[in-house]
Amino acid sequence: MPKRAIIRTEAVVLRTLEYSETSQIVTLFTQEKGKITVMAKGARRPSSSFGASLQPMAYSQVVFYYKPTRGMQTLSESALVEPMHAIHRSLRTITIGLRIVELLRALMEDEDPQPDAFALTIHTLRRLNAAADRPGNVWPYFQLQLARQLGFAPSVKRADVRQVPDGGGRLSLESGAVLAAASAPSHATQRRASRSALRAYAIFARADLDTIMRMRLTPAVRREAEQLVDAYMRYQFESAYPSKCSEVISQLMDASST
Repeated sequence: MPKRAIIRTEAVVLRTLEYSETSQIVTLFTQEKGKITVMAKGARRPSSSFGASLQPMAYSQVVFYYKPTRGMQTLSESALVEPMHAIHRSLRTITIGLRIVELLRALMEDEDPQPDAFALTIHTLRRLNAAADRPGNVWPYFQLQLARQLGFAPSVKRADVRQVPDGGGRLSLESGAVLAAASAPSHATQRRASRSALRAYAIFARADLDTIMRMRLTPAVRREAEQLVDAYMRYQFESAYPSKCSEVISQLMDASST
């Protein structure tokens, strides 16, 4: 019979649901076991030791009893590794953070460790927590980098971006490549876009986060670039790609540029 093991690992909280009068069901993205679901008994009690460590977006160290034959594990301990209180001080950053964990919950497979995706998540949440300006830049960066980690890296080449004329070009939803208008016949798997939006998309796909956080985009270009990223992600992940907060995110990204 499979033996029960005690697992201690870092985790990001993806979702918390109330269960009974005293407990919670928590979905975690863990460094060691990937996405798992745990039962946090007593988490809703005022005297609970879990505290803020089970809030969505929390970066915590958790201890749980793991048994391979169980779909839900039992949480024993949880404590914050690094408080990220600044994310919760702004509606913009809260919504972007929730969108990040929503995407992880939708695209991560159960018990499939993805250490690079976990490192990307922590790096992105830290930057969102520290972002004084343009926090909306975090979101398209995270989406495209997560797609890369999952084997769906957009094929963006600098030379192709430079060839896009002033009149605009297209994005290939199949490959993520930027196409000049002259070499891109109209097709259902391509998306028309302005030169500025395609350049912004390419930077989100290729640049490091420090560079991306310095980008200043007009509301119109920001919205169009976000739509390109959204279209690429929907094409690649189909119905698995969540859209619950997409309209809110679009509004917040427009506001973050002012």
